[in-house]
Amino acid sequence: MGLKCEEYNQICVLEVQGDFLGETAAAAKKTLEEQIEQRRLVDFVVDFQKCGFVDSEGLEALLWMKRRCEDLFGQIKLVNLDENCRKILEITRLEHRFECHNDLATALKTMR
Repeated sequence: MGLKCEEYNQICVLEVQGDFLGETAAAAKKTLEEQIEQRRLVDFVVDFQKCGFVDSEGLEALLWMKRRCEDLFGQIKLVNLDENCRKILEITRLEHRFECHNDLATALKTMR
């Protein structure tokens, strides 16, 4: 469980390891804030390849992260969502709020 953070050409990739809830959601917000402050990064990709579930705290964290990036004219994209995570976004009517891609390479290519 947790979060892995890597940088690709001025884009920060946050890989969620395990369910995206509680502590992991809080860690994602903290990491995003640190990357913005220390590295001046404003473009993020959240990779859900190793994640099978997102709870309300996880969704709130994603919305907060999206607002934070957009305030700084950055972007946030989601990749590798499994069927369950996609369903959660759909049920909560958030699927249209996020740009989702099937793989990391595609998401990175779409960054300006």
